Amino acid sequence: MKTAHLAIDLGASSGRTILGILDSGKKRLEIEEIHRFEHRPCPTPSGPVWDLTGIWLNIIKGLKKGHQSCDQKRVSLKTIGVDAWGVDWSFIGESGELLALPHCYRDPQNRDAMQWVLGKIGGKQQLYQRNGIQLMQINSLFQVAARFGKEPDLFTAADQILFIPDIFHFWLSGNPVVERTIASTSGMLKLSDGTWDTDLLNTLGIPTHTLGPIVEPGTEVGTLNHEIAKATGLSEGVSIVAPGSHDTASAIAAVPCDPKLKRGNWAYLSSGTWSLLGAELDTSFASEESCDAPFTNELGLAGTTRFLKNIGGLWLIQELRRELLEKGEEISFAELADQARNANPYRSLIDPNAPQFASPGSMAEKIREFATNTDQPEPETLGDLVRCCLDSLALCYRHTVDQLESVLDVDIKKLFVVGGGTQNQLLNEITAAALNRPVVCGPVEATAIGNLLTQAVGCGILEGLPEIRSVVAHSFKPQTYLPEDLDADLRVPDEVFQRYQTILPS
Repeated sequence: MKTAHLAIDLGASSGRTILGILDSGKKRLEIEEIHRFEHRPCPTPSGPVWDLTGIWLNIIKGLKKGHQSCDQKRVSLKTIGVDAWGVDWSFIGESGELLALPHCYRDPQNRDAMQWVLGKIGGKQQLYQRNGIQLMQINSLFQVAARFGKEPDLFTAADQILFIPDIFHFWLSGNPVVERTIASTSGMLKLSDGTWDTDLLNTLGIPTHTLGPIVEPGTEVGTLNHEIAKATGLSEGVSIVAPGSHDTASAIAAVPCDPKLKRGNWAYLSSGTWSLLGAELDTSFASEESCDAPFTNELGLAGTTRFLKNIGGLWLIQELRRELLEKGEEISFAELADQARNANPYRSLIDPNAPQFASPGSMAEKIREFATNTDQPEPETLGDLVRCCLDSLALCYRHTVDQLESVLDVDIKKLFVVGGGTQNQLLNEITAAALNRPVVCGPVEATAIGNLLTQAVGCGILEGLPEIRSVVAHSFKPQTYLPEDLDADLRVPDEVFQRYQTILPS
């Protein structure tokens, strides 16, 4: 039996609509990208905000194309689900009206709010024991505190908080709910049981009446709203099913690991604008060592915990390319990788997690300044700059895997890489060399695939996470990089890794 499902997959710089045709009997999924668009935060006097209506118009366009594609394939669309980046949110009023545009997580106002919250709570260890979340100024908790400090009347008018994918599920179905994996990025859930930490917000003096019901991934939110069905040509009987609505949750669901490989013996890397590297656990874990590392506890499918670290990721390369495009220099990511391959390896290194690299602008200048301040040669050419970023990311992955093994007392034998970064062959080769472990790459569209297959679980076609991964393994062939097969100039001498560790904050 073949069924059609539509994934709306929203990243922080682009979005796409992907149609999946699932043959549940043969355990095979075929996917087709039917719409893609770029978007970015909009600068406003009150801070950077997301262009929700622009994204929504592209979602409508994707739904129309999905309807047309299903007609051509002579299949009927069964479900739609949305995944997106974490932490960003807005409010709806009692009538369902969106009350404000969501601010982008890179809003600088969050920095002061984070320090205020830590002062009220008693420091990062006390907060981490409550929520198990990596301390980052982007966290929803600090965003909420910043907005409440500036606009308390907004909270008075609000009926419910919704995160980015929740907003679009609401607009598609008319039913406002918060999906658990996206809520878990907020820093406002209890580590102990995954429910809203109202005591924490009460301590901060922030109203809690906006905290609505939380649903599990795979929950049917409702059916397609009449007006949206009319605008797209789709049937009102199409189900809106919340996948792992945090994009990383959907991506990790699509890791094609062998079920015989025990949890704790493999790690995952969701590689894109951000690098999310961690291990899948049966329960959440918080210790002083995991706080200092730091690792975060985000929730996944089937009651799992995504125990991971947020790493700067390919944002570094994206910013270098953006600066060139603004100067009128057209260059592709493939061309950047070619220039990096011809540059001297491990010449200069950076800490991808240094705070100055998290904000937009002047990436080349910031990389050169970091090199100078750490007594390293400045990258001279564009190839040097890109190679510095790729080498540093791979060494950061090794450092993070070492920390995972120490904190969890496990032996990680293999790294699975999913997402757009799997297409960067040079980064994957350097990563295999740095880790001295097999690196298994694919699928590229893991987020959309996890989204699609979780929808299939939600409507009873698949049974759960093991069957999702079985379908992925049957449908998409990964690329494996073995350390022993790499060219000699990619090997990472101990001296290089030791030098990388010296540039990290103590």
